[in-house]
Amino acid sequence: MATATCWQCGTFLERIITPVSRREECSQCKTDIHACKMCLNHDAQNRTGCDEERAEYIVDKERANFCEYFALSSRAFDDTKLDKQRRAKAQLAALFGDDTQDNCESHTSESHDLDSASALTKHESPAQAAERKLRELLNQ
Repeated sequence: MATATCWQCGTFLERIITPVSRREECSQCKTDIHACKMCLNHDAQNRTGCDEERAEYIVDKERANFCEYFALSSRAFDDTKLDKQRRAKAQLAALFGDDTQDNCESHTSESHDLDSASALTKHESPAQAAERKLRELLNQ
C-alpha cells in the first residue's frame, strides 16, 4: 500500500493499492489517480511531458491512462495553485463585499421574486456568496 497527495485538490491519499488501478480516484475531488500528473516521471518542462523515453505519448495528462511506466508520486500537488485559487476567491468576495447577511437583507427588501434558497445565506462561503451576487447582478 502507498500514500500520496492528490495533484488536483491536495487531499492526502492513503491505502492506495499498488500497482495503481486505472480506475482509482481521489476520495475528495474524484480526479483520476493513474494519470500523468500523479506520476513520478511526469515533467511539464519536457516536450512530451514524461521523463520516461519508452512511454507512449499521452495527450490528456489529467485523465486516467494505460501507461505501463506509471509510478505514483508523492510530490504531484502544487500548493501554489491552491493559494492562487484562495486569493482569487477572496478578491472576488471582497469585490462584492464580505457582509453577506446585510447585503442579503437589502436584496430581499428590494425584490420579492427571489426564491427562498437564494435568500438563505447563513451557511454560504464567501466564494458562494460572491457567485450568488454575481448571478443576481447579471439576472441569471
